Amino acid sequence: MCEKYEENLIIRDARKEDMQSVAKMIQELADFENMPNGPRLTVKELEYDGFEKQPPAFRCKVAEEQADSVYLLVGYALYFPTYSTWEGVSMMLEDLYVRPEKRRRGVGRRLFDAVAKEAVTSGSSRLDFHVLEWNPARIFYDGKGAENLTKSEQWCYYRLSGQALRNAAQSATGKA
Repeated sequence: MCEKYEENLIIRDARKEDMQSVAKMIQELADFENMPNGPRLTVKELEYDGFEKQPPAFRCKVAEEQADSVYLLVGYALYFPTYSTWEGVSMMLEDLYVRPEKRRRGVGRRLFDAVAKEAVTSGSSRLDFHVLEWNPARIFYDGKGAENLTKSEQWCYYRLSGQALRNAAQSATGKA
């Protein structure tokens, strides 16, 4: 699926060969979030998980800009299907990123709307995502009508990883 919004910008489904650029933007996003050592994924893992693994572990949209005869990726949205025991089929937006020099031009809105459209088309009842409290993009999401669940329902977002995850797994199986 490819949607053309301007003469030189398209939002399209990512391809395997886009993962090199997406990996760079994942690092740029981590730097923006003050977590430069966060990303641990390799390009090969992104290629496998998104394009070789069946079913794919994630889906991805990219914003591609054409300047002369050169095509450059200027943003991405990485998302995946989930399931809600309350509402059924759902979608989780993991990342939405636009390179700084391309911000305030509607690129992020177009990526977000493309993911929302795919969520609706796939029968999802909702699109979930999380945003750092200090991120100015929260204003954008508020403007879209997104509900801050921490504020309204007092949901806390948790993560179990590393040794704590292995400890929990070992408790269940006796092995890690």
